[in-house]
Amino acid sequence: MSTRPQRFRTMAVTLFALALTVLNLLREETFAMADPLVQLGWEWRAERPLEQRVGLRLVKIEKEGGGLFGLGRSPSLGGSLPDAQRVQADVLAIDHPGQAIVGGKIAFRIPKVELRGASEGALVAVGIIGRSVVCLAPAPAEVTEDLLAGWLSEAPCP
Repeated sequence: MSTRPQRFRTMAVTLFALALTVLNLLREETFAMADPLVQLGWEWRAERPLEQRVGLRLVKIEKEGGGLFGLGRSPSLGGSLPDAQRVQADVLAIDHPGQAIVGGKIAFRIPKVELRGASEGALVAVGIIGRSVVCLAPAPAEVTEDLLAGWLSEAPCP
């Protein structure tokens, strides 16, 4: 067997492995347009001014797992939340440009008590500061998707 085809195969396999590695390292940037889901965290507001108010339709609410032996729910961990829920929602309205865009999707963690009784399918307003949701207010029954944008400015955000 000639060394030339063997070198070619070795070089081809090496370049392929390198390309896969680079693609794997850059996949978030490479495929950013394919996934419009914006991931946000949760913080309590602490009287800070809101950067953006967003009107949402809650698509999915699920209890967050606590990991191995429930260690993720330990109050001694900085990122733990009491009875944490994972929420996915469609963005229907915004008060001005920011983290969320109309037609996009957001996902965030929130303590169950802060959902204030909102369930899947409900219309809500959230306040955003930085990369965190800081409050959630369920829309009154008379607020429809068409009226949601107008209600955002009056939505309570404790």
